[in-house]
Amino acid sequence: MPIQSALPIMQLSPSDLIFISDANELVTDSLTVSKHFSKQHKHVLSKIEFLDCSEVFTSANFSAHAKKITAGVVVRDSKVYQMTKDGFMFLVMGFTGKRAAAVKEAYINAFNQMAEQLKKKPAAEPLSYRIMTVIENGQAIESKMIPNDAFIISKSHLAQLFNDLNLFSVDELLAISSSVNKSIAEIAKVQDMRFKQMKKQ
Repeated sequence: MPIQSALPIMQLSPSDLIFISDANELVTDSLTVSKHFSKQHKHVLSKIEFLDCSEVFTSANFSAHAKKITAGVVVRDSKVYQMTKDGFMFLVMGFTGKRAAAVKEAYINAFNQMAEQLKKKPAAEPLSYRIMTVIENGQAIESKMIPNDAFIISKSHLAQLFNDLNLFSVDELLAISSSVNKSIAEIAKVQDMRFKQMKKQ
């Protein structure tokens, strides 16, 4: 017989129904499904293994794992399927009745709530960073994070920057030199065209 839920389905929290897999996906598993739908686990496993869906859908939405389960005093390895929201929906489509409808609704809400929470989770800040604040008329008008290797320098001091032999690698200097030569060639081309137009007038 399947294990009954201690609480009614609507009183369970999303984390009682779904979890984050090692692949960083929101999933549930066949044991949890069997428990909340009051079905024997072996019947849920059989239903998953005989689903009439494509191999592509199956491999994307179901994955088999071994899990230690306790049956009385015996602890044994059992096959357990993890499934995504799409896999879950495909599996339980045929589960009918008032209780099944309530369990489906609870699962859908749990998947949606957990997905929303993950979206809102702030990205972890780097351990060390620099903030640049722009101040105009004594008021801070903008602050932004800047990379640790960023340079803040006036145009007039830019040439002096390259006198420091330890600052740039040879590859970085070659890349800078190539960009500068390209810019000089472009400027020379524009000035040459202007000069030719002035001569025509």
